[in-house]
Amino acid sequence: MMAKPNPIPDLKQRVKTLEGQVRLLLPLIEEVRVLKERLDSRCLHGLEARKEEEKVGSSDDLKKLQEILKLKETELRETQAELEKLKEDSEKSKVEALRVLREELQAKGEELKKLADELQAERQKTAELRAAAEVGPNLQQKDSQGRTELHRAAERGDTHRVQLLLDAGSLVNAEDHDGCTPLWLAAELGHQDACRALLAAGARPDVKSRPSGCTALHVAAFNGRPAVCELLLAAGARPNEPDDLNQWTALHWAVYCGHAPVVQLLLQHGAERGARDKWGRTALDLARQFGRTEVAAMLQG
Repeated sequence: MMAKPNPIPDLKQRVKTLEGQVRLLLPLIEEVRVLKERLDSRCLHGLEARKEEEKVGSSDDLKKLQEILKLKETELRETQAELEKLKEDSEKSKVEALRVLREELQAKGEELKKLADELQAERQKTAELRAAAEVGPNLQQKDSQGRTELHRAAERGDTHRVQLLLDAGSLVNAEDHDGCTPLWLAAELGHQDACRALLAAGARPDVKSRPSGCTALHVAAFNGRPAVCELLLAAGARPNEPDDLNQWTALHWAVYCGHAPVVQLLLQHGAERGARDKWGRTALDLARQFGRTEVAAMLQG
């Protein structure tokens, strides 16, 4: 696109020239003003005025000077008017130039955003192709336990493999024969990075295993995994969801095993101290029953 001419430098030069002309006219105007004052003084004071006339010349000269004065005053007014107009035009040109520049920048920004989106799409497509090539075609094939390759990678905590399988299209919420998802297995063993990748891909934190009905939060609390518990809670895991076997919440499980950091985290996320299991016991009852003095103090506080 051909660059547009910028009128601002020419306007600045014209303004500078006119200002110089004004500076040259001002001394002459001042000289004529002085001569005019002397002429007026001569008319008023007689002899003294005639002496001044001898100094400044004849009346014809004064008339000529008066005519010059009028011409110069007219020229000065015209020059000043032109100068003001040029300044006004200059400001308008600046505003217009800025408007055009803003529009061009906005267009460039939209073009860059479009290119960035296209680049991201290409990267995603490349990642999917690479992942599919590395993991092979049988993504959903299950073993004797009903587990896919994603289950096994999550159980090992192999985050790189987990991400490759997800990029290639593995089912993130696939369940094995016991109802366990890849997230459930990663949470049980405390594989924080694998849990993060699975959650980012849409893994559900509330899936219950069979027959106990424990969620990923239950097993993470049972095994003392506070970092994993925090990830699950941030992803929407319900702190007061009971299991199907004992009607224990994650707080019951954490108290039963004496995991104080998990107990504290659950309480901060709204775990109910008074939730009761199927025998009517609260988490504090369990703490007293199994001698968990540290968590009992936390529950009483």
